[in-house]
Amino acid sequence: MEGIMEGRIEKADEKKRIQGILSKYLQFKYMEEDAGNWIKIENSATMYVPVNYAYYFVQYQNLYFSDVYDGFIDISIVIYNGGIPAGIWPLSLHSKGGRHYLGSWGGELLPPLLLEKNYNTEAIRKMLGKCGHAAKELCFLYGISKYTFRETALEEGNSKWFQKMMEEGASCEKGNSECFVNLRLTEDEILSRIRRTNKYSILKGLDYWKTKLISHANPGAEIAGCFDCFRKLHIQVAGRETRSKNTWKLQEEAVKNTNDFVVMLYDREDRFVGASLYSTTASACTYSVAAYRRELFDKPLGHVSQWVAIKHMRELGIRWYYLGVRSYKKDWNHPTEKEISISHFKEGFATNLYHTLHIDVCVE
Repeated sequence: MEGIMEGRIEKADEKKRIQGILSKYLQFKYMEEDAGNWIKIENSATMYVPVNYAYYFVQYQNLYFSDVYDGFIDISIVIYNGGIPAGIWPLSLHSKGGRHYLGSWGGELLPPLLLEKNYNTEAIRKMLGKCGHAAKELCFLYGISKYTFRETALEEGNSKWFQKMMEEGASCEKGNSECFVNLRLTEDEILSRIRRTNKYSILKGLDYWKTKLISHANPGAEIAGCFDCFRKLHIQVAGRETRSKNTWKLQEEAVKNTNDFVVMLYDREDRFVGASLYSTTASACTYSVAAYRRELFDKPLGHVSQWVAIKHMRELGIRWYYLGVRSYKKDWNHPTEKEISISHFKEGFATNLYHTLHIDVCVE
């Protein structure tokens, strides 16, 4: 797959080949051909829709990981049922070290997201069964012996995809705790659940820093200026350019066209000291990237950004803020001390911890 997927023409030929396989089981269009319906489904689903399914987020991840792996091809699809858009499915194939993998934007596979309100259980299970068959045939084609999908069960419980795959022989032996903020709580209720030291740091930080929120409500030139400052600070703090300029441009476009937003921080002399980007769907938000002046790391910068962001998420009517994994020493993926420390910081803002399951599907 490395050679097949390096050039644009080769990728186009490969996608036609994959299209032939998927079309045996599914009515669909590739995401790049049907962006409007992807975004419509993402925003009209009544259940919790993680940011992992957001159009611009998927585009960003695809662009980022195409520079990471030996070979990478995005095959994300809008699923149709009877000629009507019925769901979305972030899909990708990538290769590394001579092995091929099926997943979503270079990571573990995400379940298909169907508009369940429009279909009965039998119809949903039938569509999911077809998705499962399509995934298996892709694995056969590329010599993939198994794929892993991930699922976080919140209030709704496990998905019908999880149930279907487990019935067909999938195995679940790994899990992680994940940190969330329930944004339907009042501000006072959220504050009461935040770690005491974090509450102190928020109040202290609000005395130190001025904040400015950048969203689609700001003029385009102002958003562009924000990202120019953000990117330059990120390079300065990292000591190098860690990702392409195009990835920053894509995130800028997301802020212009969706509810994604940036929290910018300034000192009392109006000097720019840091920024953080938050990505959204109608029901979810997640922290995507941040950069703060290195010499100010001992000051409560991130605490202020988190609180300003949480308040804005509630104004947007978002239900859940996903903070990230809560890592522990004995976790199956052997987190580093730094990862454990960062996750401990995130947990200090969480109102709820839920489990993400990692489910293996063997292809026989």
